[in-house]
Amino acid sequence: MRSPVYPDVEMVSIMIEGVPIDHCPRSGGHWLDGGELALLAKRPAEEVDAILREGTPVERLIHESSRLCPRDHTPLQQIEFPNYAHLKIDYCPTCGGVWLDARELSQALTLLGRPAHSPELPALNGGVLRLIQRLLGRG
Repeated sequence: MRSPVYPDVEMVSIMIEGVPIDHCPRSGGHWLDGGELALLAKRPAEEVDAILREGTPVERLIHESSRLCPRDHTPLQQIEFPNYAHLKIDYCPTCGGVWLDARELSQALTLLGRPAHSPELPALNGGVLRLIQRLLGRG
């Protein structure tokens, strides 16, 4: 499947908390098929769908997006949540898939009531960070 941001880049499948999602190695963004965001947020799919489709109970603004759904090539809708650091999610009204740019996954999970931590990167302890710095020649 191709990235909606870079159509020439093939996305790779990664696992986040047991949920397989598609990741664009160039942009750092993620494609979540319908229902996968609800699984990561640990909320019923109907509740997540209500927030995305109806704006209940949070304010949202809908704009046209220049991006196409990587599954069915439908033009995506950009849903902006102005009260959540202007988080912008690209949503497919046909298949219910969601595109999140780099670092937006943790913002989206916070919007959905999940504790604020970054699932994109596992927590690293000091020893692991020092090893990475040594390997990169920075420590």
